Amino acid sequence: MALFIDDDGTITMFQGDSGEIVVSGLDPDKSCDVYFAIQTKKRVPVGSELMVKSNFSDTVTFVLTADYTDLLTVPKNKEYEIYQYGIKICSDENEDTVFIANGDYGAVNQLIIYPKKVEGV
Repeated sequence: MALFIDDDGTITMFQGDSGEIVVSGLDPDKSCDVYFAIQTKKRVPVGSELMVKSNFSDTVTFVLTADYTDLLTVPKNKEYEIYQYGIKICSDENEDTVFIANGDYGAVNQLIIYPKKVEGV
């Protein structure tokens, strides 16, 4: 899996590769739905939101399939393309957007996509 997440939450990967994103620190006393979504820089959604139920676990894992990341395109004249992503935790009581990049409202969680190098299977 060619997916790297740095300390500020920036995800870097190749278009068409698969990978896993682990969200930890959830309240194990509650069951919640955790959502993951990707947008372009102009806030246009890419693909469908992904949802995982925590089932009273303190972590959930999102699996980004090759088909899903193949939707993240890179213009031919660019070395890479920057998307943004968000994670939201929803329970009966709350809906909370998770802050990863610098922990403030103005920060953007970046997803840097490099063009596909080889098609594969």
